[in-house]
Amino acid sequence: MEYGQLVVTQIPAGPIETNAFLVVETTSREALIVDAPPEVASQLSAEIERQRATPVALVLTHTHWDHIGSVAEIATSMGLPVAVHALEAEHLKHPGFSPEPIDGHVAERELNDGDTIQVGDRTLLVMHTPGHSPGQISLYSERDRLLLGGDTLFPNGYGRVDIPGASVEATVATIRRLLALPDDVTVLTGHGAPTTIGRERPWMEQVAASGRLLE
Repeated sequence: MEYGQLVVTQIPAGPIETNAFLVVETTSREALIVDAPPEVASQLSAEIERQRATPVALVLTHTHWDHIGSVAEIATSMGLPVAVHALEAEHLKHPGFSPEPIDGHVAERELNDGDTIQVGDRTLLVMHTPGHSPGQISLYSERDRLLLGGDTLFPNGYGRVDIPGASVEATVATIRRLLALPDDVTVLTGHGAPTTIGRERPWMEQVAASGRLLE
């Protein structure tokens, strides 16, 4: 998938098909890895080699078990710094519930809203988009009309709010914030297919106006 100067490869992995993304800036061949589900390390390595890319960081949208199962393996084998929102750093260090054991990891960088991440000559904006998780982030490239949203937004919906740490109020606030993005922004999701802000705008506007989530 090409978005301006970024080539993005989506790699679903793990027991619930969580998406990892390899984001390659085409001029420098520098790359970001976004999210690290279980059983994805070998697929990522093969894709990095195929594209002759140089990964520079692993960025986590949030630290639910299905997004961090391969963090320690990838960080160690590729020598990459791991970046995560400050509110998620402790959970990355000491992961909670998981169907199988997950090794903790100390984040080399703690992110906050408004920070930026560089890959080649592209600058990605860190947007704090909580709701599904307290420290969930999305990465936004305005130039490339691309949002890597984790479990923030899905086709016709949003990340679950019936789990520990989730918040209906925060989800509504995040949806209101995302409405400020242009319709042609592609949203790469933590599970399943991409969508766009324009495609989701009708129901998002209903949520924003009512202050209540979809039933």
